[in-house]
Amino acid sequence: MKNNRIQFFTRLFSVILSSIIIVSCASIGTPSGGPRDYTPPVFKKSNPTPNQTEVKSKKLTLEFDEVLQLDNPSENVIISPPQKEMPKIKANLKKIDIELIDSLLPNTSYTIDFGSAIKDNNEGNILNGFSLAFSTGKTLDTLQISGTVLNASNLEPVTGMTIGLHPADNDTAFTTLPFSRVTRTDLYGGFSIKNLAEGRYKVYGVIDADRNYMFNAPTEDIAFYDEIIIPSAEVTTHTDTIFSDSTRTVIDTIMTHSTTKFLPDSIVLFAFNEGQKPLYLAKHDRKDREKLTVTFSDATKKLMKLTPVNFETKEDWSIIERNVTNDTLTFWIEDSLIYNLDTLQVIADYLKTDSILNIVPASDTISFIYREGPTSNKNSNSEEATQSRRRRAKTDTIRVESLELDKTISGIIDIFTTPAIRFEAPLRELNKDKISLKTIADSTWVNVNDWSIDKDTLSPRQYIIKHKWEFDKKYLLSLDSACATSIYGLSNDSIGLDFKVKKSSDYSNLYIETIGVQSGAFAELLDTKDTPVRFATIKNGGAEFPFVKPGKYYIRLVIDSDNNKKFTTGNFKKRLQPEKTYYYSKLIELKANWDIEQTWNVFEKPITKQKPYDLIKNKPKKDKNKPKPVEEDDDPIYSNRPSAKF
Repeated sequence: MKNNRIQFFTRLFSVILSSIIIVSCASIGTPSGGPRDYTPPVFKKSNPTPNQTEVKSKKLTLEFDEVLQLDNPSENVIISPPQKEMPKIKANLKKIDIELIDSLLPNTSYTIDFGSAIKDNNEGNILNGFSLAFSTGKTLDTLQISGTVLNASNLEPVTGMTIGLHPADNDTAFTTLPFSRVTRTDLYGGFSIKNLAEGRYKVYGVIDADRNYMFNAPTEDIAFYDEIIIPSAEVTTHTDTIFSDSTRTVIDTIMTHSTTKFLPDSIVLFAFNEGQKPLYLAKHDRKDREKLTVTFSDATKKLMKLTPVNFETKEDWSIIERNVTNDTLTFWIEDSLIYNLDTLQVIADYLKTDSILNIVPASDTISFIYREGPTSNKNSNSEEATQSRRRRAKTDTIRVESLELDKTISGIIDIFTTPAIRFEAPLRELNKDKISLKTIADSTWVNVNDWSIDKDTLSPRQYIIKHKWEFDKKYLLSLDSACATSIYGLSNDSIGLDFKVKKSSDYSNLYIETIGVQSGAFAELLDTKDTPVRFATIKNGGAEFPFVKPGKYYIRLVIDSDNNKKFTTGNFKKRLQPEKTYYYSKLIELKANWDIEQTWNVFEKPITKQKPYDLIKNKPKKDKNKPKPVEEDDDPIYSNRPSAKF
């Protein structure tokens, strides 16, 4: 009996001990207590060793000083020369195991660039920029180049762009062959291509969605460098003197150090998209009986033509309304015999892109189906809805059936505003003689003579009011009853819209002197979200922005090579770079009733340091728990922060 008890407790102790060991082994965590670890993993050794030559094995192992993890290695680990088959890469406690699937090329230098993929298991501290190099031949190529990629239109650092090289004598390689050497831009838009052989190269970049290491899809963002690159190395020496006493008079030791500088090290690529987007009919619907709506994937230059199939009508049986972006068309149907049909079948003729993004004509049969229900518009202009409203009007002495505005003018407007009114349906007739614009003079409303009201070019329902508005003036736009009649027979009630223009003292005036740029460019006033709010042409070395709302602004300048008053993208086939863009690197704060003049030497500051830090959207996330560095700015490309007022 006693022996049984001993055996029982022995087994119980063994089970408990085993459980403790299993739990301990299963959890690799941070030791409790003590300061937080901010150190990334430290490389210890590898097979093959760094820079080893005559490597034959396709299996590689790297070992570090702590347990680590790999962040999305298929995306973040770049192998050069690029691999056709995805290698097997995995983390195993303190080790990284790599198995290359492709055959090793003879007499070739390989670089495995881990980017920001390696981080420790506990705190996620990233080992940035770590790479391993080896060669299958007797020597290892050691040259390298580096630079930065910026978005051409707004100087944003471009993250994750594949940067590659081709021999300089092959002009078509970018669109026909994979890169010979490759890397990827980091969180700051920076890149470095290592282990290069001597030679003449051309540098390219591509957002390589299909991972084929070439530019073969017109929708891909790309970059190319105009100049031929010749990698080189420059060895420099400097001397340090160590003194033997505090008076710094007795020399103890003189030490000479040598460093190798690889050139070029400041290449700047400007990324752009050629703007060749797929164009296709995205959707069509009929939420209201009298309206057919079609939406395209992108702006369409030619209006769609609808030919009736299951109904007969005159040729011009609809009125077309376009939205501002030209990708949505609304067809207003006037004839009640047509819009009272639940199904309207038409042949739609329009333009679309084919598989290689050429614009080609297309023709489809489309059915527009109207369904009663919660999706239908209760304020529809259809005959059924119109008759219903008229019946209600007979018994409702308060509500009178009329054509209404769904966009009006009211309150206080800006001096440069172009006011507009919009009716709820297209008009059959507008009697301009029954519309007046008045202003107050000597406490009396008087007619304004030099003004106009014209139909908008996009919307047949909208009318633009044009006049040279005066500061601090009150205006009254009056529409007599029945001056407007819709295509559905409804007329308006008498309408009066009063508004006032801001005072001149409510604004600020800004003049920018652009040293280095006399003309052939334009400047944009940007808000704090990098959105243009005003435009000015550079004339005689300056740009003028009169009557600006008080606030905080930035300035962007574009060299307008084609003089079309907008940023023009590049074209690789024509070897055209995108237009050059520059930023004034300081914040400009405008106050009411202030006139401000500012001088800007456009080319004085390096392009990589021009965009104000506060405007940059593509900033790496900072670890708030990490201590701040001694230097306020340790980011390589963001040394222009903080923004400063002038």
